[in-house]
Amino acid sequence: MADQQPSWLGKEGDAAPSSEPVAAPAVEETPDIAVSDRSAEPAAAAAASTVDESDLSKMILFMRIANMGLAIAMLTCSIITMISLPSPAVWVLAVYASCGSLLICVLETQLKFLRVMIAMNFGFLFNAVWRFAFYILMGSISWAFKNLFGKAMGIAFGAVAVFNTYVLCRYPSYRKMREKIAEEEDKRIQAKISGQVRKQAVSSMFGSRKK
Repeated sequence: MADQQPSWLGKEGDAAPSSEPVAAPAVEETPDIAVSDRSAEPAAAAAASTVDESDLSKMILFMRIANMGLAIAMLTCSIITMISLPSPAVWVLAVYASCGSLLICVLETQLKFLRVMIAMNFGFLFNAVWRFAFYILMGSISWAFKNLFGKAMGIAFGAVAVFNTYVLCRYPSYRKMREKIAEEEDKRIQAKISGQVRKQAVSSMFGSRKK
């Protein structure tokens, strides 16, 4: 009778339980990419802002030098044109060009008492479109002088107008940076004035004692 048992019953009974522990499935450790990306974002943004700010200060310094040099050259060209006694129309244009050149020079000096007056009366110089139009107008006036110096100044005004527009559009914080630079210059000027006043006060005090 024992030989007539089902085959599956005999195999199940003969199978001995395994004493070896079953190994748990290995869990692969995956890096937390999302957390690392989130932690890297503020550092990258801070680095980008620092580079952008340093680049902005360099561009503004270069733009100020270009504007000041252009204004001085235009003022020289206007004076030479007025001295040469041209036609009345050209002479009047030379006067307008001289006034515009002086306005640019005063704007780039960034003195506090002059900056307030310019901001109130000539605020268009802080706008990209209107500043571009003003420089093109100055270039057309210098081109109307009908001499080599005037034509060269007209081309220079066109190039500087494009560069100024690029800086004003590329860096929206241009006005804030201008205010920061102006405040630093005002502090330096006030420090120099206060130093001179102290020297004069000390010298006058010791001079009165000697007498």
